[in-house]
Amino acid sequence: MIIMDVYSKEKITKALQLLKVKDSELISSYQEGYIGKNVYRVTLNDGSTRLCEQITKNKRNGDAVVIIPITHDGNFVMIVQSRPNTKETVVVEFPAGMVDEGEDFKVSAERELLEETGYVADDIYQLEQHYQDQGCSKAIIKTYVAIGCHKVQEKRLDGEERLEYVEMSYDDILSMLKSDSKSEAKIEDANSKIAFMEYTLKKRGVL
Repeated sequence: MIIMDVYSKEKITKALQLLKVKDSELISSYQEGYIGKNVYRVTLNDGSTRLCEQITKNKRNGDAVVIIPITHDGNFVMIVQSRPNTKETVVVEFPAGMVDEGEDFKVSAERELLEETGYVADDIYQLEQHYQDQGCSKAIIKTYVAIGCHKVQEKRLDGEERLEYVEMSYDDILSMLKSDSKSEAKIEDANSKIAFMEYTLKKRGVL
């Protein structure tokens, strides 16, 4: 195990305190359709000020969940989803979705799993969390592992969602992450990559 030296710890602690926001003032707010933007004037503890732009989704932070569904047979449930903004316009990813207003993250994970795949889990637990894009967003992404998944209904999609689900092995996912083929499917979704890597590191006892 690598242990951080005292000097590094002290330096990080000092930097964290110095660069923390002391005061924040909303300057403007703009909303058009699903995407919006807030602009703040922030003052840091070191006395410096600057403008900070924050992207919002559906007038909220855009908090979301990613689910790693694992069946009784040990297969992983992934989805193939239309994503017109990507180069390929379609991606392979874990089930995921936005957290509704006032909704608990775990409840959101259970809901999204059922809606997008028709599966429910015997047990579900939080694996990790990270910022979606801390440079311009407050959105938190929480990853959940859903154990003992089994199908109870057909998928029920919201609005204009278009996706299909598929079961695959751990090695299948690993192969798609490592693939550099231009003709074969790859996993390029950042949240799915983070989720799978975190799961793998936990499984191997590294974290």
